[in-house]
Amino acid sequence: MGDKMKYRLAKIPAYVFISITSITAVIPFYIMFVMGTYKNEDIFKGLRVVPGDYIAENFEEIKVSTFEVNRPGLELTGYFDFFDSSRLLLFGTTEFSYLSRFGSEAQKMVIDSILSFGPPAIIISRNIEPPIAMMESAKTHKVSILRSAETTSQVTAALFQYLNKELAPRITRHGVLVEVYGEGCLLLGDSGVGKSETAIELIKRGHRLVADDAVEIRKTSTHTLMGQSPENIRHFIELRGIGIINARQLFGMGSVKIMEKI
Repeated sequence: MGDKMKYRLAKIPAYVFISITSITAVIPFYIMFVMGTYKNEDIFKGLRVVPGDYIAENFEEIKVSTFEVNRPGLELTGYFDFFDSSRLLLFGTTEFSYLSRFGSEAQKMVIDSILSFGPPAIIISRNIEPPIAMMESAKTHKVSILRSAETTSQVTAALFQYLNKELAPRITRHGVLVEVYGEGCLLLGDSGVGKSETAIELIKRGHRLVADDAVEIRKTSTHTLMGQSPENIRHFIELRGIGIINARQLFGMGSVKIMEKI
């Protein structure tokens, strides 16, 4: 390819991007649940606001900033050391079974003590009807209540999968990301060295384009980096002397991919 081709075909180790946490991602609560955009995700199809349940008046100000979820255990007994109020609260059969041992006043006192920390929301699994004490406490502390017909384990897994992806630290890098034999390969180099031309040749040979020019990289775990294209330039690739082409239209759906592990 000649000395002029100074691009690098790189498999980037995750530790290189540990500093990505300089960008803190948050998800507005109303976008996730109230406006219903989560319905585009299969994992959230069963999660909904049930008529009669409570949505806080200040829901537009609530942010979800962590992918971890709290299932109150010791908190129901009054132990709040290390309690993280930024997590979503998940109540299932076990939690309600424990609360049923108390009278309505005692239930409200226990729930009040938890909701006074101001968690983003309560999610109830198995479509269990929230007790009156919980509804009153939620209104007092302005904590929204949602329900799902799924089991507690299924809701936990769905929330973790979605939030871990959406809240992952991220950074955008100039380059081209292609899938070659199932491996995500990031092409880096100065403008004009031939990254896009290399990518188009790989596409002609049956490999797939993920992103051209700008690559959004998310650190989804300690050792995992996922790359994708910004939505407004997805599937497009710029070739010098030709212009911008749509790889999906020109080579078919099999020539592109939304996201790939680097």
